[in-house]
Order: sequence, then structure tokens, then C-alpha cells
Amino acid sequence: MGDCLVYLMRGLPSCGKSHTARTLVASGGVVLETDEFFYTQVGTDPTQYDYSESLLPTARLWNFDRFQEAVGRGVSPIVVDRGNGLNVETQQYARHAVAHGYQVELREPDSPWWQEIRLLLEDKSSKQESLRAWAERLAEMSRVTHRVPIQTILRWMAAWQIDLTIDDILRFQTTHDLKLGG
Repeated sequence: MGDCLVYLMRGLPSCGKSHTARTLVASGGVVLETDEFFYTQVGTDPTQYDYSESLLPTARLWNFDRFQEAVGRGVSPIVVDRGNGLNVETQQYARHAVAHGYQVELREPDSPWWQEIRLLLEDKSSKQESLRAWAERLAEMSRVTHRVPIQTILRWMAAWQIDLTIDDILRFQTTHDLKLGG
């Protein structure tokens, strides 16, 4: 299974992650997106995004179950379309893939606006005004689909790690893990 590949899409809302994800699987593979749960598993209209924060843990488990099934079948590439920062959920995807012989790569959107935002994120402290303007635009753009509020986008921008690697994700330990000696 050494040729099997998992891409962890990484980026802010409305920056083109889903477009890039679909491009990566154009000739085969699968895109797995937690947000799909709110289209297909909630409500009666699969074109309607029926988000409920209380269902987010269920949606995350649903998507990870689909990921495990795809890995078990040897599907490649598998694209996990979510924010994929330094957190336990991203680590869970990466560790499962590696444990099953997959190569794992981080991928970011290729949209021109993401490239501009990414440059601003390299120097967040001196680019606050420009980043806030982008956060407002991204919140407006996401209003049609995922309705991500500006404050959430600003929080994600503040926490953004420009040089994050798969090794960082695989080695990530939470404060809870450290207290337990993990």
C-alpha cells in the first residue's frame, strides 16, 4: 500500500479547499468532508446545509468512520477536506493513515485569494487590518454555504501556523496528554 496517499486539506473557510480537493481526485479517489454530514445526514433536502453545533461531534465521527472505511479498502487518494490544523482530530486522521501504510501530505487551496491571505498570515502582527478585511470577506463568502462568523475566522487566523508539517501533527500532544505522561 506504499503508493496510497492521503491529502489533508488545510485552509480557512471559503478559500478554495473544496475546489482543490475535487481537483486532486479528478481521476479517482474520494473527498471526505465533515460538512457533508449537514447536507446528507440532517434534514430532508440534500442541497440545504443544516448545521447544528450540537451535532458537530457526531459529524466528525461520521466522517472519520468514512475515512477508516476508505483506508480499509485501499482507496487512493483520499482527501480530507477540513481545516486540518494542529489538533487532535487532524492527528487522528494522520496517525490512522500512516499506521495503514499511507503517505500523508498537507495541501492548501490554490486560489489566488488564498495565496494573498497566506502571505498576510506570515506576518500576522503587522497585517491585522488586512487580515480583518479578509476575514470579513470570507465570512460574507461563507454566508451562502457554511455561515462561518467573522470572529471564528479571526480566531483561526490568529492561531494559524504557517509552517505546520505532518511531523508536527503526528507528534502533537495536548496539555491533557502531557499531564498523563503521554
